Amino acid sequence: GEQGARVTALCSMIAEGVQAEVNLASMKDQFGKGIIDRLHASGALTTRKVNQRARKALEEGDWGNDIKVKLGATLLKIMLETATDNNGEPAFTHDTPQLNYTQRVGIVKPTPSMLEMLMESEPSEFLRARSLPMLVEPRPWQRWDKGGYLKLRTKMMRTQSARSQTEALKHSPLDRMYEGLNALGKLQWRINNDVLEVAEEAWKRQLTVGDLPAQTNHERPAPLGAADAEDSDKRRDYHFKCKKVDTRNANLHSLRCDTMLKLGIAKQFKDDVIYFPYNVDFRGRAYPIPPNLNHLGSDLCRGVLHFAKKKPLGPTGLYWMKVQLANLYGYDKASFDGRAAFTDEHVEQIYDSARRPLEGDQWWARGENPWQVLAVCQDLVRALESGDPEAYCSSQPVHMDGSCNGLQHYAALGRDAAGGEQVNLSPGEKPGDVYSGVCAIVVAKVAQEAAKTLPEDATEAQIKENLNAKLVDGLIDRKVVKQTVMTSVYGVTFIGARKQIQARLEEKLAETDMDPDDIEGAAYGAGHYVARITMDALTELFTGARDIMEWLAECARLVAKEGQPVSWVTPLGLPVIQPYRAMHKATVKTVMQVIQLVDDCDELSVNAQRQRSAFPPNFVHSLDSTHMLLTAMRMQNLGVDFTAVHDSYWTHPSEVDAMNQALRECFVELYSQPILENLHTTLATRFPNVQFPPVPQRGDLDIKTVLDSPYFFC
Repeated sequence: GEQGARVTALCSMIAEGVQAEVNLASMKDQFGKGIIDRLHASGALTTRKVNQRARKALEEGDWGNDIKVKLGATLLKIMLETATDNNGEPAFTHDTPQLNYTQRVGIVKPTPSMLEMLMESEPSEFLRARSLPMLVEPRPWQRWDKGGYLKLRTKMMRTQSARSQTEALKHSPLDRMYEGLNALGKLQWRINNDVLEVAEEAWKRQLTVGDLPAQTNHERPAPLGAADAEDSDKRRDYHFKCKKVDTRNANLHSLRCDTMLKLGIAKQFKDDVIYFPYNVDFRGRAYPIPPNLNHLGSDLCRGVLHFAKKKPLGPTGLYWMKVQLANLYGYDKASFDGRAAFTDEHVEQIYDSARRPLEGDQWWARGENPWQVLAVCQDLVRALESGDPEAYCSSQPVHMDGSCNGLQHYAALGRDAAGGEQVNLSPGEKPGDVYSGVCAIVVAKVAQEAAKTLPEDATEAQIKENLNAKLVDGLIDRKVVKQTVMTSVYGVTFIGARKQIQARLEEKLAETDMDPDDIEGAAYGAGHYVARITMDALTELFTGARDIMEWLAECARLVAKEGQPVSWVTPLGLPVIQPYRAMHKATVKTVMQVIQLVDDCDELSVNAQRQRSAFPPNFVHSLDSTHMLLTAMRMQNLGVDFTAVHDSYWTHPSEVDAMNQALRECFVELYSQPILENLHTTLATRFPNVQFPPVPQRGDLDIKTVLDSPYFFC
C-alpha cells in the first residue's frame, strides 16, 4: 500500500523463499523426487515448512539471519532497479523516513503512478487473502497441530514461534479445548446478499457510509510563499502539517485496500454455505483463522454475514430482534422493554431503510453500527410483512454483550459485591452502566476544579490544571472515558489512557471555535489531566479489582525475578506461557541500507517488566475465553447455533433465552472453582523458595445472583 513495506521484512521473506528453493533441491538430491509429493500431501509445501523440514534433514538447512538479509537486500535492489509500471517508469521507491527522534526505518513503496494503476484494477488482480472461509466443515481438532483446514496445516494455538509453548501443548490434555473450538467451527454461515448489494453500490458511488472509507485523498496545504519559506519555524510547521496529511492519506489507502478485499471475498462466496475454522492465541482467546472476512471484523463484515440456517422466530424472536436493532443503533442503556419500544417508535424509518437504503432518508446509516442495522431492518421488515412473524424464519444473529466484561471477571474472582453491582452481576431493573458511573465522577471533579478561583501565589502546575479543567468543562461525556474504563482492567498504562482520552477530546474540540492548529496541543494537556482523574475514579469504584490486579502483578514480578516466564493452566486445561523476552539486536550492513535484526527467542532472558504488566490482563483474557468456550460446548449439547466475539455472544432470535441461561450457568460453573487459590498453589509448588503474597480477601458477593441478573449480558 501507500505506506509501503519495511525493508527488513521484505529482505527476510525474499531470502526465506530462495532458501526454500535451495533446500527443496537439496532434499530432492538426497531423498529423491518423491519428497515433493510427500510434502504436498502433508500440507508442508510452503516456504516455512520446507525450511523447517530441511533444518531437521540436512546439515546446512538454515543460512542464518545475517546471510538472509544480505541476500534478500541484493535481490530487492535488483527488483527496484528493474521493475516498471505500464509507462516504463520505476514501479517502486526506497526511502528511509524518520520513525522517531532516534531511528529511521527503511521502506519500499509503490510510486504514485503504480498506486493509481493498482487502484484502477480489479482487487482480485493484486490483493490476495492469506486464507479463506471453507466450503466444507472444518477438520475437527484432534491434536495441537491437526485440525481446521483439510490441506493447509495450521496449529491450534498461535504460538508466536515460542518453542516452550509448543512443547507444553504437545504434552497437555486438550480435549475440552478441541471440543470448544470444534463447536464454533461447525456453525454454517452465508453472505447476506441484500446487504452486500447495497455496500457494493455505495462503494461504486464513493459514499462514505459506515466504515466505508473515503475514496479521495485529503489535500496537502498550499506551498509556502517565498517569504515564509525563509522562516525556519514556518517551514517546520508546514512540514509537520504535510506529514499529518500524508499519514491520513496512507491510512485511507490501507482502508480502501482492506474494504476492496472484504467485498471481493464476500462476492466470491455469495452463493455458498461457508465455515470458519478456529484456533486460539497464546491466552486461549478463540479467533477464526481466515483474517479478512469474518464476524470478528468490522461492522461491514458483520453486516454481510448471517447464519446459513433459518429458524422460526417463535413467541420471543421478534422481541429480541427489536432489542438487537436498538442495541446496534446505539440505544443500549435502557431496559429491554425500552429498547424494543425504541424500535417500535421507528417503524417508519425502518421500512424506509429496508426499501430505499441509499435513496431514502438513510436512518440506518446514522446508527452506531450502520451495516448491521441495515441487515436487521431488512429482516425485521420481512418478518412484519410475512403476516405471521412467529412463523417467519430468520437467519439474523442476535448479540448479548457482557457489561464491561473484564470488570465482571474481576468482581467474580474477588466476590466484590459493590463492583459486581456496577457491572450487572446482581439483578436490577435497568442495566448498570459503569462507564456513566465513572463519567459522573470525572465530570464532577472537572466542574469543581473549573469553578475554583486560584490564589495569586498558585503554582504553575495548579494554574495548568485549572486551565485544563476550564477547557474541558462541559465536554466530558461517556464516550470520552469509555475506552479507558474498558481497557483499564486489561492493563492500559497511563500513557495509553492519555492517548485514548486525547483522541476523544480532539473530536470534541474540533466542534468548537478553537483554531484547528491549536487543538492537538490543547487536547494533549487536557488529556493528561482527564486521564489522571479517570484512573483515580476507577480506583474509587473498583478497589476489589485493583487489589487482584496488584496481587497478580506482584506474583508475576516474583516469578520473573527467578528468571522464568509466568505460566498457568486455564480451567479448560490449556497451558499458557507468556512469551515476553528481552530483545537481542544485531546490525547488518547490506547493499541497500544498514538493517537492525531483533531476536526474542526462548533462549533469551525474560522481560521482567513486560511479564509483570501483562499478567493481569492476560490472566483475565484466559478466563473470559474459558467462559465463552464453556458456553459454546453447552450450546452444542443443546443443539443450538452459537458463536461469539469474545464477550459478545450470538445466536438465533428464537434461541436468545436458551443462550442467556446457558452463559449464566457456565459463568457460575467457572467461578465456583477456587481459581486464585489454585493459581497460588501452583506458583508455590513450582517455586518453593519464593514467598508469594496471600490471595486477596474475598468479598461477600453470591456468584449465583448472576443467574437472576437480566442485564449480566445484554
